[in-house]
Amino acid sequence: MNTLGRCCIKSRLQTFLCTMATSKGMARVITRSQCYKAVNRRAVTELKNLRRDPPKEVPGAGGERRTLAQALHARIRATGPITVATYMREVLLNPAAGYYSTKENVFGTAGDFITAPEIGQIFGELVAIWCINELQKFNYDGHIQLIELGPGKGTLMHDVLRVFERFGLSKDRLSGHLVEMSPNLQHIQAERLCDGSVQRTAPDQMEPHVQEGNTRSGINLRWYTDIVEVPKGFSIILANEFFDALPVHVFCKEPTETGALWKEILVDINAEQKEPSFRFIQSNKATPYSVVFGKRFESKEHLLNNRNRIEVSFETEQIAQTVAKRIDENGGFGLIIDYGHEGDKMDTLRSFKSHKLHDPLQDPGSADLTVDVDFGFLKHFLEQDEKAITLGPVSQGSFLEAMEGSARLKSLLNSTADEKYRKILTQGYEELTNPTKMGERFKLLSVFPSSLKQFLLASNKVAGFDIKK
Repeated sequence: MNTLGRCCIKSRLQTFLCTMATSKGMARVITRSQCYKAVNRRAVTELKNLRRDPPKEVPGAGGERRTLAQALHARIRATGPITVATYMREVLLNPAAGYYSTKENVFGTAGDFITAPEIGQIFGELVAIWCINELQKFNYDGHIQLIELGPGKGTLMHDVLRVFERFGLSKDRLSGHLVEMSPNLQHIQAERLCDGSVQRTAPDQMEPHVQEGNTRSGINLRWYTDIVEVPKGFSIILANEFFDALPVHVFCKEPTETGALWKEILVDINAEQKEPSFRFIQSNKATPYSVVFGKRFESKEHLLNNRNRIEVSFETEQIAQTVAKRIDENGGFGLIIDYGHEGDKMDTLRSFKSHKLHDPLQDPGSADLTVDVDFGFLKHFLEQDEKAITLGPVSQGSFLEAMEGSARLKSLLNSTADEKYRKILTQGYEELTNPTKMGERFKLLSVFPSSLKQFLLASNKVAGFDIKK
């Protein structure tokens, strides 16, 4: 980062530390109920008519309740193999038996994985300071919508709102908008952010949001199931470990006499097993998605990168296009945090249960399914309509250090003599920044309106991102 950018961050961090001081002049320490346990989580116009709606099937409706495995088994027997994307969508979001729809303990040590905001307050605080810093570029003093895609337990939203308020962004200028498909997680987030006091939207009200509430300080929060339903307006968009859970299609390149064809990987039943069991197969003929994929991307070698297996999410494309259009037309910017790669990996689909690797085809709905984010495709999707510019990705460790994370850690350590909390703080920051843990594996991508391209590239003034374009 250039000297000016670092000075701005130091200044804002110092302001934040001063406003967070207690009457005794100590920085405020917020404890989390758990610390991070490291796991290696390996977990367009033509396409609009191909995309399926979220799962609506309820296993066993009208009779004896079936498991999701039984329901999927019956479906495949009746209609044939399904795409990996369809399988993922059912496993994660089926309203009666999906992982995020029914499992109460998803996050934390009692769940299957822990996200960065749950490790400690430093992560959310530095993300908030980054947002405040970048907001200054817009010379904007109107209403701000803070949008989070996939808010998890609501911890990141909570921490960011807390810092925003310290910088004077109160309920008169700020509102929160949480995009969450799972009613179960909507309830958990409401408990965290609004003490559970929310009003569910009645079906006959015809409102885009599904529930609404206020934080203790009066900031209005609304929940939606799709970002397209969030009202238009200047927005700061955050997505932490969101894109890794979106369903992907998997394609394999098969050599032919005339070149190569892309064949889709499907999920089929395993007839050799008596109980509902599944297996991956390669389609012996073209599928609608493989045709579209080949037509659109076979000439884009910078995305394929000589790979013979590609995992791509067309839902990611639609959401990325929506984000780009929103900030282009209404103003704003975004920050995406996720684990992933830049086009050098081929097979990352996996499942986690109780912090351990789990067979993704075994007992569907009981474990998390995840895929490493392909940042090459994500950048392409965000920029393809020339409405947005992306910077990065950069490693999480380098970003947090550039945002003066070590200074914030030192301040928190100086504020408490409790050795237990000091250890949690130190170990937590180590997990976030160590290259062998989350520091290198997790990456950040910033998104700005394309109208700022020349300014950003000429000034090199995006905090945490070293612009070399």
